[in-house]
Amino acid sequence: MIDDLFPLALDCGISPERFWDLSIPDIIDIVECSRRQEERKVKHELMNLHFLARDIGQFTAAAIQGSDKVKIMELWDFFPDLFEREHEETKKKIQEKQLAEYKARFNDFVIRHNHARA
Repeated sequence: MIDDLFPLALDCGISPERFWDLSIPDIIDIVECSRRQEERKVKHELMNLHFLARDIGQFTAAAIQGSDKVKIMELWDFFPDLFEREHEETKKKIQEKQLAEYKARFNDFVIRHNHARA
């Protein structure tokens, strides 16, 4: 049993000196903790790759089918609580841009209308 734990403990970052000072349950706990951390790391990396693939697919579909036919999902669509502030900021920037465009079109209309009357 202890011979099987030694290589695992070394892989988990336990030095040989510390290994011999620890009890078997402590070593098992450290090895299991290391395994769980590695599992979380792998899951996180897979989630990142999944979202990257999904984004590439969405933007490719938008380019092929036209952007009006494909709804581009944002991070806040998947994690609304986590990205609530960013979503609000983006909505505000979009509204400001739309207002500026509306004002520019209206000013252009006023100038053309006044010029036509003169």
